[in-house]
Amino acid sequence: MMTDQNSALAQALQSAIGEKSARQQQIMIIELLYQRYPVMKQFKPLMIGVHKELEKALPQFGANHVHRSIAAHCRKVRYLKSVARGGKRFDLNGKPVGDVTAEEKAAAAKFVQNIEDRKKPQTAATAEEVAVDPILTSEVIAEADITGAENKAE
Repeated sequence: MMTDQNSALAQALQSAIGEKSARQQQIMIIELLYQRYPVMKQFKPLMIGVHKELEKALPQFGANHVHRSIAAHCRKVRYLKSVARGGKRFDLNGKPVGDVTAEEKAAAAKFVQNIEDRKKPQTAATAEEVAVDPILTSEVIAEADITGAENKAE
């Protein structure tokens, strides 16, 4: 009975997904994965090849959709930080199945650093734009007053 309910739910979800944009489809699949597999919602490092297990578990979505969704999950900063900390990798049931290698830790840490570095210049540029030069500001105000006075005279 439970399998019939899951199958009906999966078919309804597949039908709904077919009408959505690729991005919306990906979000819906990720939400389903988080509901079904708590290990994913906890952002623990996943076993190598987990996409193959997910393709088998979710054939109604097609390999391409599943692969894109798991790739999006694995690119999230929270997941990358988890991999960068190292430790165990987990299967979809939350059981340890291996370790994060030193190379994987280093690669994840590098990705996180690149993401954080890309955010810093935007923040710095915004701060520079907000910084106000008092002399320049008074000149702009004075010029605006002059322009305003000319417009009123007309």
